[in-house]
Amino acid sequence: MINYERCTPNDIDDMFEAFTKGFSDYIVKFDLTKERFIELFLNIEGNSIEYSYIARDGSTPIGLMLGGIKTYEGVKTLRCGTLAIDPLYRKQGIAQELYNRHYAIGIEEGCQQLFLEVIKGNDKAIRFYLKQGYDIKYDIFYYQKKDVSSLKDIASPNLQIKEIGYDQAKAFYLAHDRSHINWQNDFDYQSHFKNILYLGAYQESLLVGVLALTQTGKIFYLYVIKLYRLNGIGKQLLSDAVKQYNIPSLHLSMTNNDALRAFLEKLGFELQPLSQHEMYLPL
Repeated sequence: MINYERCTPNDIDDMFEAFTKGFSDYIVKFDLTKERFIELFLNIEGNSIEYSYIARDGSTPIGLMLGGIKTYEGVKTLRCGTLAIDPLYRKQGIAQELYNRHYAIGIEEGCQQLFLEVIKGNDKAIRFYLKQGYDIKYDIFYYQKKDVSSLKDIASPNLQIKEIGYDQAKAFYLAHDRSHINWQNDFDYQSHFKNILYLGAYQESLLVGVLALTQTGKIFYLYVIKLYRLNGIGKQLLSDAVKQYNIPSLHLSMTNNDALRAFLEKLGFELQPLSQHEMYLPL
């Protein structure tokens, strides 16, 4: 008999086992230790044990649905962090039962929408979520620039690039941007990391551009105020980051943003084959 239970801290081992089984044949291969699973999925990704459900056949964990609640772009949102079913137990309605309980949490907690990401090409999952009433609202694209040598020779005497803090970068976003940022890039997500570098581009005393990235080259945020674009500010931010921190390559994810895509492709960033849909269900 299949039992469905709200997760508790005592379920960590079973949650990890269910996750590992469910993703054993996934498009993207996961090779996580239990410690990394906890760090990534129960901390950084924003999932909460209390908003997650586990399915067991007797005492054997065979399914998991992680959930996390936060105010995302001004909307109280319940996100599905993962839905994983042991391949031996699929096509038995377990995913639907877990989802029904996930939906109920959203209602109970007064959420205004459900949200998730799904890899393009995972047609079975996409059909499942469309059947529940989700709509595809944004696409997430991945770009990479392996050779950054072309960025090292850029210099602009009219700009001053200097380190700023997280709070200043977030205030800049709220004042000048407010465009949609995917979950794994938004400022709430960034707040879980201690190794993000924030660089600001100044013309005289005015902050006109901001770059957030790690020393491994993962870009979380890049924006230049529209009035100051086409003056090399974005390139200068990337150039200074590469030179100052000896960054070997650059990579980022982004949602539908034609201006940013054109900028990246002009600099030689390459579009990666993996992409995702963002799907939403209003409550």
